[in-house]
Amino acid sequence: MDLRKMYYFDATVKYQSFSRAAKALHISQPSLSNAIKALEREINAPLIERTTKQFQLTELGQQFYERSKSLIAQFEVMDTELKELAKGEHLEIRLGMIESANYWFSQVIIAYQKRYQHNQITLIDTLYNQTVRQALLGLNVHGVITNQHIVDTEIKSELLYNEPYVVLTKKDHPFATKEKITLVDFTDEALIIGMPEFQTSAQILKAFEQGNIKPHIQYKIERFEMIKVLVEEGLGIAILPQHYVTQHLSECLLTRPVHSEFLNRNVYLSTMKDRTFPESILKLFELIKTMH
Repeated sequence: MDLRKMYYFDATVKYQSFSRAAKALHISQPSLSNAIKALEREINAPLIERTTKQFQLTELGQQFYERSKSLIAQFEVMDTELKELAKGEHLEIRLGMIESANYWFSQVIIAYQKRYQHNQITLIDTLYNQTVRQALLGLNVHGVITNQHIVDTEIKSELLYNEPYVVLTKKDHPFATKEKITLVDFTDEALIIGMPEFQTSAQILKAFEQGNIKPHIQYKIERFEMIKVLVEEGLGIAILPQHYVTQHLSECLLTRPVHSEFLNRNVYLSTMKDRTFPESILKLFELIKTMH
């Protein structure tokens, strides 16, 4: 039984169609059909029901699919690892990154490039829990810096730091001189937040909900940088992670603490548990864990 036939069978199940699978594999439909028939002859049992109009696996076909999918994933990890180990220090290192980590991570890159100047670093936005998992297990990234604690048998999440959220406001706003800011104070203020489906925004909204407080949300913005622009223009105030707003603030802006036990978050480095990395990638992970 060869790996090619497993790939063909996996694609056929994935697309639920011989014609669609053949197109995705860039082979003819008869070639795909013959490969699956050859596979069934090797096993000496049918894998796909051919007596119904709807695509359906036999019981054995379902078991074979689950096992072959696991073997294909293991092979792809091994293939990737060996190629990366062979390249040594001429790699493209791909990392998922939350926006709030950009400033401190730039210092990590400076330190890293002094030793591994031949490696290329590619940063990718990863905003949702499932996206992070898919990116790691699909080998699209080597690691992810995320504020999502992923509990998964195949993924390791290491705590990097805990940070509070702070309010971002103009210096001439009443909050700038207010002695103590609580969530109740936001009810009459135009609040600018990120998109509700993002983890950061969801946590902020949950903090208001836990305090039984309804904030006045004026704007929902996808990027933190745009939120800063709107605050600077006097269109409202925002609650943002402390790491994001400690650097590169314009002269007219300032941050203040918010007194709430709910407004803080953890940031993690997530990687695949059983993946083997070259020394140059492990060094980058080490710098991430020590320089945040």
